[in-house]
Order: sequence, then structure tokens, then C-alpha cells
Amino acid sequence: MQNAEPVQLRQVRDFGQIISATFFFLRQEWKPLARAILTIGLPATVLGGFLAGGTIASLQNLQYTGGDPSDVLGGISTGLFLMIPGILILAVGWLFVVSMVHEYIRAYHLNEHHGITTGELARRGASQIGPYFGAGFLSALLMIIGMLLCILPFFYVWTVLSLALVAHAIERTGGSGALGRSNQLVKGDFWPTLGLLLVISLIVAFINGALQLPFTIVGIIVGINTGLDSLDGGSAGLPTWWATFNAISTSVQWCVQMLTYPITVVCMAMKYFSRVEETEGHGLREKIAGFDQV
Repeated sequence: MQNAEPVQLRQVRDFGQIISATFFFLRQEWKPLARAILTIGLPATVLGGFLAGGTIASLQNLQYTGGDPSDVLGGISTGLFLMIPGILILAVGWLFVVSMVHEYIRAYHLNEHHGITTGELARRGASQIGPYFGAGFLSALLMIIGMLLCILPFFYVWTVLSLALVAHAIERTGGSGALGRSNQLVKGDFWPTLGLLLVISLIVAFINGALQLPFTIVGIIVGINTGLDSLDGGSAGLPTWWATFNAISTSVQWCVQMLTYPITVVCMAMKYFSRVEETEGHGLREKIAGFDQV
């Protein structure tokens, strides 16, 4: 794919063209993105997954075995002692991945992506973690509030803020400014944007589910068998190997989600550039200015 025509980001695209351009872009540019995620993000995901997954399995086992209340509280305290560091490690890994993927979109837009190294991408991402975290945190907070109020406000917030991170990547709007910029671009295009979000989310969910299917099947079988044993009066709890299996399963689940994350980002980037062209025509003005200079 190195000889293929590069993807033109500044271009008005309809629904189908955005989806096809997303996967065409990923076929061209998957190597530097995958290399950065595997090098920076996945080690944190594996470690965090093992800590959190093993702890979750231990807490699940307490539900079946019961025991003295003090022992149960002690098990919960120990579990949280291990799980909280695991979640924090995972969060740091995710912050780097979010920053690096969006910074690669920016580098591509500025034609600075040729030969870009993982170290350079990590450096760029680290310098912008603050704004990405701010925009992501505010978006998540508003979506949680929308979810608590009703499902419809959640979808509204999810849609109008869907271009926030890409807006900061390209325009350096800052954390709070990215939310306003996203709302401005989505205004008048709410339903097509929501439809695009739903479709790309379903595609990513299908890919994630297919890759995690073997672990899901084993988990269902073990859960059913253990539950039936408990109803019959047994108290052996989960199998001895379950903690290790759940740790591996959790790590794989988070790794898969991290590797498929660029699909959503690139799709939203295509939507961002399309909306900018529709509403502001930056690309057209640049071409006209180029003709004037000839």
C-alpha cells in the first residue's frame, strides 16, 4: 500500500465515503499506529489487566464460597489494593494511546508523518496529554450526567462532543475549547453524526467481540457450572485456575480494545474534516490561494 494515493483529509464525504476512507487510511497507515500502541500502550494494558483481572476473579470467588465476614472484608481490601494500581496503570497507558493516535492524525494532516518514529510520536503525545485528558474527562462527565438523567441526553452529548479530541489535534483548541468547537461543527448535522457513531461503534464492537469470543465462551461455561454447583449445596467456588485465566482474559480484552481504538478516531477525523469543508471550505480556499501564487 506504500504506492497507493494518499488519503486527502480535507474533503467533503458522505456517510459511506467516510466509512470506506477510514479503513483505506488504516490499511495505509496501520504500521506506525500499531507499532506505537504495541510499544507504549500494551505493556501498561497487560500489567494493568493482570492486576485487575486476577483481583476481580478473587472477588467473584468470594460470592460462591462465602466465609467469615471479616475474611470477606479482608479479601475485598486486598483485592482493591491490587486492582486500583492496575486501573491507574491502564489509565496512563490509555492516555498515551489516545494522545499518540490523535497526534498521528495531526502529523498526517501536516505531512509530517513520513518516517515518524514511535519515540517522536510518544513525545508529541506526552506534550498534549493534558488537553486530551481535559477534553475527554469533561466529555465523559457530561455523558455520565446525561446517562443518569435519561438515555436520550446521553446520546445528545455523545454526538455533539464526538469531534472534540480531533478538533484539539488539528486546531489546538485546548480541552474546554475542543468541546465548543465540536458542538459548532456538529450543529446542523446531528442525525448523520449520530448514525455514523452508531455504525462505527457496532463495527468496532463486532471486531472486539469476535476476537474475545473464546474467552467469553469459557467464562460463560465456568460461571454456569459454578452457579449450579452452588445451588446444589457445593461451596468449592471457582476453579483454581480461574484467577490466572481471568487475568489473561482481562488483559486480552483491553489489548484488543486498544488496538481497535484507531478505527473510531480515524472515522471521527474523516467526519471532522468533512464538516470543516462543508461549513468553512478551508481546503477550497487553500487551493484557490495556491492557484493565485502560480
